[in-house]
Amino acid sequence: MLLRSITHHIKQQNWFAVWVDFVIVVVGVFVGLQAQEWSNHRADRKAERAAIGRLIIEYQQNLEILSADREKSQLALAATEGLLSVIALQSYPEEMDVDIARMIMNCMQNAKFVPALGTTNSLMASGDLSLIGAPEIQKSLSQWPALAQTLIEWQEIERHHGEELILGETFDHISWPTLLSFIEAGWQASPLVDDLEGLFSSKRFEGLLTNRKYNTSESIDRIETLESETILLVNLLKARLSEISKN
Repeated sequence: MLLRSITHHIKQQNWFAVWVDFVIVVVGVFVGLQAQEWSNHRADRKAERAAIGRLIIEYQQNLEILSADREKSQLALAATEGLLSVIALQSYPEEMDVDIARMIMNCMQNAKFVPALGTTNSLMASGDLSLIGAPEIQKSLSQWPALAQTLIEWQEIERHHGEELILGETFDHISWPTLLSFIEAGWQASPLVDDLEGLFSSKRFEGLLTNRKYNTSESIDRIETLESETILLVNLLKARLSEISKN
């Protein structure tokens, strides 16, 4: 009797209503998931826009730093080439003392690249680099610090060569105050001719200048290479920012 009653109840059940309820539940869950996904996507794009904005500022700043370093290295290179040209003359008029003193001072100019990497390092450390939805940009951002480190290490070699070797050889013949006396206004000093003759007759000094010329030229090449990579990165970041801002 009980079995007959259960069977009768099942037959009377409105299966259409059950299926409608089931579909409503499924659709509700799907819509909820889609809404959550859309919300997450929107939040990610907002975070990406903010990160890219900071990165553009950071790498534009690096371009300014690199430009200043390049100018300093070019000044050192021009001064080094000038000194080598004077040495090749084997004699020079006393009137050139001021110019030669300035060449020696400028030859000692050493660029020291200190990159701005606050945003880049923060994104890498937090794992938020994946927020940048362009693999090419992620790759460039990951590689850039290593390229910068290569330049920094080369500049360390160059600076050591200049400060430890060339400067030391110069001081064997001329004191720094004597050089300054020919450059700073208001100073009076005796001619540098005798001191310079001793310095310029030093084959070691000439050899050090030749190495300095090579090192500085290589440093400029490395700076220009990093500048090119940085310009490319900035352009990629700007293009990505424009792309996601439209969506």
